[in-house]
Amino acid sequence: MASNKYMVSFSGTRIETTVTDKAAVVTNWVQEVLSMYGGQSMIVGLDCEWKPNSYAFENNKTATLQLCVDTKCLILQLFYLDFIPQSLKNFMVHPSVTFVGVGVQDELQQEYGLVCSASAMKDIQEMAMARHPLEFIRRPGLKDLASWFVGLNMSKPIHVCRSNWEARNLSLDQIEYACIDAYASYRIGRKLLNGR
Repeated sequence: MASNKYMVSFSGTRIETTVTDKAAVVTNWVQEVLSMYGGQSMIVGLDCEWKPNSYAFENNKTATLQLCVDTKCLILQLFYLDFIPQSLKNFMVHPSVTFVGVGVQDELQQEYGLVCSASAMKDIQEMAMARHPLEFIRRPGLKDLASWFVGLNMSKPIHVCRSNWEARNLSLDQIEYACIDAYASYRIGRKLLNGR
């Protein structure tokens, strides 16, 4: 695939989305995002997708890593990435970056050696349940959190959710789904951490 850019429209917002399996493109995206914020603290939505397991004993690796800062999203096809660039490793532990998502850090560390410091990774599901214990009797999913905290109406079609995320070329539906998940994580994290 190499690299492609898309504009994903969601809830009145256009999200510039880069899909890549090239380390050089990842490095450019990281540098661009860091320069946009000029050393100021930033929140980054983080999400992952993987091919559904066909059998109970199967444990498929994370296929994509999605990062979203404001309206800039990166969908990194980890399964085909030429190599993990040092720029991404540095970004994951950058002191001014806080990552927000739902329970993805362990897989990234085990499978790809990508580590976020404990203080830099915030689980928005756990944060929501701690702040609103009476509202969330069961663990809320990303769709529930997006609706509750930031008024986003997410569509989570099962045929996309359970599709083959190891595909060499992701479909437009997969790209939109992955982008929106990371964007929603970003928006929820920003609301929980900054109140906006």
